[in-house]
Amino acid sequence: MNKLYFSFKMLILIGILLVSSMRIFAQAKDTTSNPLQITGMFDVYYSKNFNNPASHINDFRNFDITENQFDVNLAKVTFQKTASPVGFRIDLGFGHAMDLVNSDASLGYEKSLRNVEQAYLTAVIPIGNGLTVNAGKMVTHMGGEVIETASNINYSRSLLFAYAIPYFHVGLCASYPFSSQFNATLYLYNGWNNVVDNNKDKTLGAEVSWSPTSAFSFVENYIGGPEEPNSTKKRHVFDTIVNYQVSDALFVTLNADYGQEALSPSGYAVWKGAAVTGKYTITSVSAIAARGEYYYDQSGFTTGLAQELKEITLTYEYKFASSLLTRIEFRRDWSTASTFEDASGNFTKNNQNTILVGSVYTF
Repeated sequence: MNKLYFSFKMLILIGILLVSSMRIFAQAKDTTSNPLQITGMFDVYYSKNFNNPASHINDFRNFDITENQFDVNLAKVTFQKTASPVGFRIDLGFGHAMDLVNSDASLGYEKSLRNVEQAYLTAVIPIGNGLTVNAGKMVTHMGGEVIETASNINYSRSLLFAYAIPYFHVGLCASYPFSSQFNATLYLYNGWNNVVDNNKDKTLGAEVSWSPTSAFSFVENYIGGPEEPNSTKKRHVFDTIVNYQVSDALFVTLNADYGQEALSPSGYAVWKGAAVTGKYTITSVSAIAARGEYYYDQSGFTTGLAQELKEITLTYEYKFASSLLTRIEFRRDWSTASTFEDASGNFTKNNQNTILVGSVYTF
């Protein structure tokens, strides 16, 4: 009898909690009564590698790394309050994307932030047109692509995204809109892909963006500072992005990177590359896209082997609903070196062909 009474009480309690949670969620989504916004996404895919690698890993890929199996790339929820004048943003994520971004090596002993993609405070200071300051853990300002699949043109990420630039930083930034066409941002970080700095110096960053028309924009990014443990040797990366809306249906973007790091006792490691991506909208629910890319890791500093990598990606996307995006993608990667795994687990291949189907649900 007591167990039955206890179970009945638990059912009532759970019911009350569920109803309360639904009311809280509804209020959070209603920004007219509560400025807190809650959004999220769920990203899954299946990939087939025609090299049949023994490890079932697609080489030189982020984040579609698993082969011949279904995988959860990213499940994420975002809590955000728009700054007026103070706000915040918290992005919590789970899946292989978060494992790659927040590896043990990058987090060090700060494992509590493994599933935190971003967590920062925002304040708008009433100076001139308004100075926006963010402080906390933030995704990098570098690159023409982002961690979230739906915000990119293709499903797979470029080589530039995977190897030329960082994923995240802990620090602060200050952004100022000089006009409707020109914006500048300065960054001060602990370092590159780490929570706690591994040396005595900070990493500096900058971004300038120019949008003379609604169809054209130019962005120049920079990041520089020492990134190796207890080192003063500097790493510098320049990142250029050009976006052009050619017509209502056709969009083209160029992303180019140049990076170098001073080595001990002398010399430099250099990596550089460029990617051109285009998207053509067929209907309101379908589109095709293509990306061509060249990446030169002159010293093998970023990929582990001195090589020239190239890739071409063809993508078809269809929206079964406004919240459900599905992409089918063929990609071919090839290299000047034998760097891709074969069915025996040996790296004897100089190319890799994959096909992928991925779906992203957003709310």
